[in-house]
Amino acid sequence: MTFDPGLQTATPTLSLFQSLWAMEDLPYRGESQWTLAERVDMIAGGGFAGLAVDLGARQAPAAADVGPLAAAAGLRTAVFAFVRDATGLDSALRYAEQIGAPDMVVCAEVFDPDPLAQARIINQWYGIAERAGVRLQLETHRGTMTNDLRMTTRILANLDPAVDLAIDLSHHVCGCELPDKATDEIENLISLLLARAGSLQGRIANRGQVQLPLTFPAHQGWVERFRGWWVQGFRTILDREPQADIMFCTELGTTPYAITGADGLELSDRWAEALLLCDWAATAFADAMTMSDGAAPTDPTPATAQTAQPARSS
Repeated sequence: MTFDPGLQTATPTLSLFQSLWAMEDLPYRGESQWTLAERVDMIAGGGFAGLAVDLGARQAPAAADVGPLAAAAGLRTAVFAFVRDATGLDSALRYAEQIGAPDMVVCAEVFDPDPLAQARIINQWYGIAERAGVRLQLETHRGTMTNDLRMTTRILANLDPAVDLAIDLSHHVCGCELPDKATDEIENLISLLLARAGSLQGRIANRGQVQLPLTFPAHQGWVERFRGWWVQGFRTILDREPQADIMFCTELGTTPYAITGADGLELSDRWAEALLLCDWAATAFADAMTMSDGAAPTDPTPATAQTAQPARSS
């Protein structure tokens, strides 16, 4: 398996991926869970370009099971992995090879007070993955090297410019308990992260919960902030790579990420919300495509850019 690090599409594209982990314990309040084959079929039928396998998920499938299903459904694949050392990275790379995944997002469970030492490890991992034919990105994630927003920006200052971030700001909003109202310091720090974005992940958080039901009125202030950050992230990627193919992965996890009521049942339908996130991502991408650097986004309208549009068949 090989890839061209300079590969670009004729026009910029938005490639919508769905996390396979986010398909666990679905359908919403159903009597039985979807099988692996049904989950893959739902992702394909929802109009997604690909699926992402989280190797740390409770129901992470064997490569021999999910690879053929994804290929038969015409879905691209990516691997998300929590990695502690070169041995763990090698295992994740073997899995990626088995399912034909050219992209890997790494949550680095490596800790050192020296940001230079942290960056050196990721630079080494990037080189290993590149030689294996896999594009590696470092995710912003709680409980990992990028746990703290300020520390993450210090790591970035020492990171090889070739290494992009997989941006999931829900972890910083919740893990760092970011204030409800924007501040210059926080927005500047987030801008530093978005300037290194290679892909974005879809989830809405507040300072006390990493995954909010998307349509509740009390959450709309955070919804608007995240949607604005996604526009900014897409714009910075397009400024750097005008013909980029950008992955946006919807990643609404099962419990304990999903909030439950006293009955132990989730408060919202994560599959319906994943499709809603796709709409929001398409709008953000369209805004980023039409705005000049520093300009305000347009009013929300259906995306006209080349993108995978989810079907509303379920």
